Amino acid sequence: RHSFPTRRSSDLGKRVNVVWSATSDEKEKQLLPIRIPLSKGLLGYRIALIRAAQQKKLDSVHNLDDLRQLKFGLGPGWGDVSVYKAAGLPVLIAEYEDLFKMLSFGRFDLFSRGVNEIFSEYQAQKGNLPNLAIEQHLLLYYPYPFYLFVSPQTPALAERIERGMRVMLDDGSFDAIFRKHNRVAIQQADMKHRRIINIPNKLLPSKTPLSDARLWYKPGN
Repeated sequence: RHSFPTRRSSDLGKRVNVVWSATSDEKEKQLLPIRIPLSKGLLGYRIALIRAAQQKKLDSVHNLDDLRQLKFGLGPGWGDVSVYKAAGLPVLIAEYEDLFKMLSFGRFDLFSRGVNEIFSEYQAQKGNLPNLAIEQHLLLYYPYPFYLFVSPQTPALAERIERGMRVMLDDGSFDAIFRKHNRVAIQQADMKHRRIINIPNKLLPSKTPLSDARLWYKPGN
């Protein structure tokens, strides 16, 4: 979730030759992307931390225009800040550790968190910030794949990693690992009973494999 510094391609691969990160056009130009979304794009499904007293107000939110009347809290350098801004959603930027208290004090309305993040974070914060709550009815979604990226100096490594991951997709072990690490959070989220609002990711690279259904988690599958 950190910012991605620009470097000359000649500098890449000298100390690190594999990273994992949310994708972007910049990264896909500088590095070799392995276009298999880690965690099947689950981080693109978002549930919000809110102030408990705001739940009634949020019950009336049904679409993107309604969301544009609210303010989101996000961290500096997070890859999806640009997604929210491009969709016309108001954003307040602050350090991750500060966002919980700022939400509690009413500086913004929604702290959008991944389905696989929100429940553990809420448990960690509720003792000190008892007015926080997990929003009950909304599920925000935007395509937000995290990939492995490999240095352009090691194309053979990129090919080998991708070949291995596709073997895992074919034999079912990729899905088995996904279920092992995300099953509990998915059950807690009860996503199929939430009201989904799609947020367009206008900055998604054109080669994102959206048409390959086996690469992406969908609620209810």
